[in-house]
Amino acid sequence: MPMKNNPKVGIIMGSDSDLEVMAEAAKILEEFGVGYEITVGSAHRSPELIHKYITTIQKQGIKIIIAGAGGAAHLAGVAASLATLPVIGIPIKAKTLDGLDSLLSTVNMPPGEKTPDCWPCRCWPYRTKAWKISWLLIKIN
Repeated sequence: MPMKNNPKVGIIMGSDSDLEVMAEAAKILEEFGVGYEITVGSAHRSPELIHKYITTIQKQGIKIIIAGAGGAAHLAGVAASLATLPVIGIPIKAKTLDGLDSLLSTVNMPPGEKTPDCWPCRCWPYRTKAWKISWLLIKIN
């Protein structure tokens, strides 16, 4: 996925294996003419990279973060803890538990935390995705 000019959305995923799902989010952004960039970084294997990425993109004009990961799926929560930006969490189905672990990790944040929104790309109808993009555009502008 190429980086788009003047990105407004930072798409981050836990590993290359998440690209199939996250590419769907990028495709929808393209349909709406929203610039984005894609980065791979794990909350567990590369926390320094995640910290640097989140703190840097806020200074570069990114307005929203879309974070997708499978398994423990801590990426959206870590991004939300570091960012002052809205975070949309995408649970990605892992090999175990049929993706339930990813879903629960993404949507269950401690009280008082900036809770990531849940946008499971493969589960929701297109109109819901379009609604989410409308929400994104309002936040971006």
